[in-house]
Amino acid sequence: MKKLLFAVMTSLLLLSCQSKKDKVQDFVDMYNRSSSMIATNQIKSTKATAVSENQVDISLETDYEKGDMESDLVTSALPDLIGQAIRSEKLGKELFESGVQFNIKVYGKNSQVILSQPIDDKKLSKDVDFKAIAKGEKPDSKQLNTILESFNKNLPIVDASTGTKITSIKADAENNLVYTCEVPDSFKTALAVEGTEKAMKEAMLQSGEIKQVFAQTSVLGINHIKYLYVDKNGKVLKEVTITKEEAM
Repeated sequence: MKKLLFAVMTSLLLLSCQSKKDKVQDFVDMYNRSSSMIATNQIKSTKATAVSENQVDISLETDYEKGDMESDLVTSALPDLIGQAIRSEKLGKELFESGVQFNIKVYGKNSQVILSQPIDDKKLSKDVDFKAIAKGEKPDSKQLNTILESFNKNLPIVDASTGTKITSIKADAENNLVYTCEVPDSFKTALAVEGTEKAMKEAMLQSGEIKQVFAQTSVLGINHIKYLYVDKNGKVLKEVTITKEEAM
């Protein structure tokens, strides 16, 4: 028993004597070991680098293109999402609170830098347990909407080719992902035609983008994806719902 107690006390003493530099390096090692969990079809790789005991740089290699609506939306949310994931780890939270600065740099196609900014810890949500989600626990709609705030604060965003404007991305009570899209007046007549939603759904499924959305949100327990097309006054003109089964 004395030997066991001595071993425990020695381990605690060594842990408490870790320098800030050591803790930063431990975090970097932990991040890089788990970096494959972040990889998706668009995010090819990510890496953390200890610049000093007060700074960690995180780079992401992606297939995104600056100026593309989806790319801009996801890229602008990455600092918050990665910041929340870092803070959900005990060591990451400790480093934030000790003043360590985490910087995000996102590279797009052709190694172009499409985003470079620090993570603002003071603006990160404290209500989502990313560690639990990584272990397989599905968030409820309240937690989903907290996560989605990282996207919503960068809205509205406009598709230059059609003039369609995404004004909000929310989760409803059934954990369906709901996009609200404001369309220009010129689209109102076309959307009023019976059967338009079927043609729109087929086009979305053929593009493959919906499948990617389901794949990227699978850990969040998203059931269906809904698109609400509204006019500038918020009146719903058309609703298109796509199930996971249809997308896969």
